[in-house]
Amino acid sequence: MKSKIFFGFLLLLIGLFGYFYCFSSTLNNVVKIENMNTQMTSKMRKFLHNKLWRDKGPARMEAVGSIVHVTVLNDEEYNEQLGLKLLEEAAEVHTAKNKEELISEVGDVLEVLDCIIALHNLSREEIEFVRDQKREERGSLLDRQFVTYTESIPGSFLDIYCSKDPDKYIEILD
Repeated sequence: MKSKIFFGFLLLLIGLFGYFYCFSSTLNNVVKIENMNTQMTSKMRKFLHNKLWRDKGPARMEAVGSIVHVTVLNDEEYNEQLGLKLLEEAAEVHTAKNKEELISEVGDVLEVLDCIIALHNLSREEIEFVRDQKREERGSLLDRQFVTYTESIPGSFLDIYCSKDPDKYIEILD
């Protein structure tokens, strides 16, 4: 009988030891995971963007471990950001170093223009029609005519046009 009690007690001790060992091991793993998460979070670098991203961009970055904070814009904010994005992409067209970059950046400009067209419910046909009218009336940019300065009669169309935007058209005083 004593041996049965002894073995029962021994099994109970082994069971308790096993339980506490597993519990402490699990607790250690939880602590290790928490420490790892804290280390990852504290080592993450943050960058301010404040700009419009392509739709799949946030998910692509999150898939490789980044955290992307997104705000969905209303129409007015979206219109403002599309204008800024157009300027950004146009600047990148301007600085493209080779044909491949130029193709990519012009494509980005066209993407922004497509979004502006969609936001304002415009049609490409309407835009092309107006563009063709302007080309017929005023010409294109294909002749590469770069105007250094103009002289105009006071009160003429060009005089009034330039006077309305003195920051853009600086008057040359003799």
